[in-house]
Amino acid sequence: MRFLVNVRVNLTTMLEFGQKLKQGELDRSCIRGETYCIKNDPAVGYSIWEAESRQEFDEKFSPWKKYYEETDIREVIDPNESMRLLMEQTQE
Repeated sequence: MRFLVNVRVNLTTMLEFGQKLKQGELDRSCIRGETYCIKNDPAVGYSIWEAESRQEFDEKFSPWKKYYEETDIREVIDPNESMRLLMEQTQE
């Protein structure tokens, strides 16, 4: 399963967050690629996470939550799966 993770960094915990990242104390094994931030609002970041199940994702993401003010997590699919679903919809 893949998840689009949209977060807003909590500025009061940002220094601790940066230290945890720098020291490799947060598990990044589910993150695919880089996290990208909004230029005009750099506290907002987007990344793709991948896990075998929602439960596994929640377990991996849990330690990160304390560093965010807001989170929005949505399951996403690849373009081929999207095309297949769209084609099915047009045939109904």
